[in-house]
Amino acid sequence: ADALLARDPAASAEELEQAREKAHRSPWLLLAVCRVRGGDPEVPAHERVLSAGAAIQNMLLLTAAMGLGSGLTSGKALVSDALRGLFALHADEDALCFINIGHVREARKPRPRPPVDAYFSRLGEGAPATG
Repeated sequence: ADALLARDPAASAEELEQAREKAHRSPWLLLAVCRVRGGDPEVPAHERVLSAGAAIQNMLLLTAAMGLGSGLTSGKALVSDALRGLFALHADEDALCFINIGHVREARKPRPRPPVDAYFSRLGEGAPATG
């Protein structure tokens, strides 16, 4: 709610309550944080983020194996001063996402997904000819 208010001082009471309620949608809510700056100069930021992503994926797989539901949420609040202050994030840390874990009450409706070829290609296909 504080992050919303900082972005939109004219936010309605209903919008602020909806923002507050988001934290209570799952019984277990974790904030994934990555130290992307500072620390060991031999480990670049992109490797740190990839490692955090792999750890998060393992957590999601574990919850599925335990028969629980899980999902990731993000949003503008992740970069807000209010969230940074609430979680006492250091200047070299970034909030990546929230990890929501709990029992599934009802399955989500399927969402349209882009085709696989929108993300993957084969080396040499569609590449310009070389002389």
